[in-house]
Amino acid sequence: MRLTLSTKYALLALEELARRGRPAPARELAAAADIPPAYLAKLVPLLARAGILATQRGRGGGVALARPAQTLSLKEIIEAVEGPEALQDCPFELAPCAGDPRCPLYPVWDPLRARLVAFLAQTSLAEVVRRTQRPKEEKDERNAERP
Repeated sequence: MRLTLSTKYALLALEELARRGRPAPARELAAAADIPPAYLAKLVPLLARAGILATQRGRGGGVALARPAQTLSLKEIIEAVEGPEALQDCPFELAPCAGDPRCPLYPVWDPLRARLVAFLAQTSLAEVVRRTQRPKEEKDERNAERP
């Protein structure tokens, strides 16, 4: 299982969109999520083709979640960016390997992989937002401390 910087950036951008609850221009989204704009520009078409993002060109355009955040699983997002084989590859091999029963690590890794993939399938983008959201009081305190 190999996840790249592309997956991290996709998750950060989608989390920001879900947190906002409204469409955003891609450049604004990139700045808010601290992602290089050119990098996000490469991810948007992948996510749009997968039905995760909706895009609108022109004035007032931007990107938005194509579906509610609670219906978007981490598994779906990862597969949109990395491809479906990303969650099947063995992390111990350089060449892609979806599991070989003759491998000495198979009895250990295969059940773990299955549990991890199930977790990713059951965890929604909305859950990620809930888990990473700071309490309002903490945000207010931090903002009050700034000069």
